[in-house]
Amino acid sequence: MSRIISIVILFAALWQGGATFGQDRGWAAAIAWRPDGEMIAIGSSTGVWLFDSEFKELGYVHVRHKWDLPPRSLSWNTAGDLLAVGYMQLGRAPIQIIDIAKLEVISEISTRFPEWTPIEWHPRDDLIVVGTYDGTAHIFDAITGEEQFYFVERKEKVRGALSNYTVGFCWFDEDILVIATHHEVYVVDIASKELLQTTDPDTVFDTTDCNRERQLITTNGKLYDIGTGSLIDFFTEHDLYINRIILTLDVAWSPAGRRFVASTEGCLVRVFDGRTGETLAVLSGGIHYEQQAHSFFLSSIAWHPDGGQFAVVGQFGDIRVWDVKTYELQRRFDGFEPINAVDGVPYKTREESLEYECPE
Repeated sequence: MSRIISIVILFAALWQGGATFGQDRGWAAAIAWRPDGEMIAIGSSTGVWLFDSEFKELGYVHVRHKWDLPPRSLSWNTAGDLLAVGYMQLGRAPIQIIDIAKLEVISEISTRFPEWTPIEWHPRDDLIVVGTYDGTAHIFDAITGEEQFYFVERKEKVRGALSNYTVGFCWFDEDILVIATHHEVYVVDIASKELLQTTDPDTVFDTTDCNRERQLITTNGKLYDIGTGSLIDFFTEHDLYINRIILTLDVAWSPAGRRFVASTEGCLVRVFDGRTGETLAVLSGGIHYEQQAHSFFLSSIAWHPDGGQFAVVGQFGDIRVWDVKTYELQRRFDGFEPINAVDGVPYKTREESLEYECPE
């Protein structure tokens, strides 16, 4: 079935003709591998681009957004025929659902909340959970846009900050949802609409991911047991030259949950053993960290569903895919523009970014 969808997409892309021929791809920030591993979706400032595993272009979908900002989050449903697209916390852009076979947006989800963060499909496929900048979580029917569930744990202030934005979700089954915010982690039973647990990690983080063992890793390098709320380990590296802990921009567990990838400052990608804490590899091709560019890259890592390789979106228009066993670079695709991290807009030419290029 998945091969049929891919063939349909290819013919649709050819039918579009000039829609993608010679078109500027813009700069990319989000990436997601389809569940069957045969397609990669990349969200850029011009829309959503679809490629096969060798980065042969399969199609393009224009999505409505403001200020040429790229999607912040991409999520496939289990069947791999629908893709949800979420944006940065700016511009009142709706969550959009793309029908992959048709190469078009078939549904838009908007609420009274203008600022969105992450998105994630429910295991049943017909529902999607969406986070907002004020720390709420909403579950919608992905096709009709009807709201099915709403959660908020409001506080006047959290450690002196007025915002407690949602940074990630994990489903442990069809009813148990983990909601990670900038300051807390909540476990909610959506069937009974009951808050089962609140964990205060005593720190802040901007991206999270969970493994099958119900462990949550954060961008500050801390690993928590979600069931008990306890700290398991602390995965960070201290740079002796700059004399501080290296900042992490994005994290993602492997499908088996035994290791995770962290995109860290200085254009480096680090692979950690999630059980021993050992650094397994340090690779080049991530993001040249600057404060203004930080919030653009929150879905920049994608694992292949079989766990044998992973892809990372780099700041300089490149997407790199590494083999997990050898950590050899399998493919590099330079089809997107580099982004100027200082003011958050693309460089006019690739040559303008060479001063900041990631080391090879």
